[in-house]
Amino acid sequence: MNMKIKKISLFALAFFTFLGTFSFSLANKLEVHKRPSFLYQGGVMLLEIKSPQYIKIKDVYFGKRTIPLKRERRRVLALLSAGLFEKPGTRDIKIHYSYKGKRHIFKKRIVVKKKSYPKEYLKVPKKMASFPPDILKRVLDDQKAVKEACNRITKKIFWKGGFIWPLKKVTITSPFGLRRYFNGEPRSPHSGIDLRARENTPIYSPNFGKVVLLRDCYLSGKTIVIDHGGGLFTLFAHLKKTFVKKGQEIKKGQIVALSGATGRITGPHLHYGISLLGKRVDPVAFMKLMARD
Repeated sequence: MNMKIKKISLFALAFFTFLGTFSFSLANKLEVHKRPSFLYQGGVMLLEIKSPQYIKIKDVYFGKRTIPLKRERRRVLALLSAGLFEKPGTRDIKIHYSYKGKRHIFKKRIVVKKKSYPKEYLKVPKKMASFPPDILKRVLDDQKAVKEACNRITKKIFWKGGFIWPLKKVTITSPFGLRRYFNGEPRSPHSGIDLRARENTPIYSPNFGKVVLLRDCYLSGKTIVIDHGGGLFTLFAHLKKTFVKKGQEIKKGQIVALSGATGRITGPHLHYGISLLGKRVDPVAFMKLMARD
């Protein structure tokens, strides 16, 4: 009796060891590359997955979120992001793939690191530190409209190849993540970057996409949001004139507007923002990563 149980146990052990080895050997067929090697608060990462034709990449999860995939002939691309207030630590990426109709999971660990952004303390008249009720309502309505536009995630991917800057000459005048304090009270961190641009400077679309928002906002003035697919959006603010319509498909390098000084600003410039899966990310880091892909 004991001998029989022992034989069954040895068989079960050998069987499950074989399954584990088989699963591991399949996972070894996946080439998973990440750029950069870690995420930081407000950062972005490009995940590149290569596999043989007999292994099909089904889904990619980062935490509880499904990541939209850009499928190319020999690889699958996924963009990951961390918000400015993302808690530092480790996260798991789960790659679901199939082999002969059976589903398997491959995990890869990602580190999210803390990043310090600059702070600026200003003393301003009391009337400049707060809005009257009617203006506050308009500001909140504008913010809601922009947020809703950037949260409508489409599965279709419009962007192709590398991204280009929206200006021919790039000079940053205000960085991403800058936290201003008015009379000691904190304001929201800068959700994009400000680029030097004289009035009437042409603004170019960084990649293929579709216009999902055209709005004259109280703070950001004439504003355009372009959907590049898969939860990736670019935003352009303080524009003097726009040349596109809502719902219009846009080509990479197409002139979409002229820079200006609309909204609540002191002089002409371009505010350039990038939203990925509902989180604002550093446009400089994004452009460094995606300009070469």
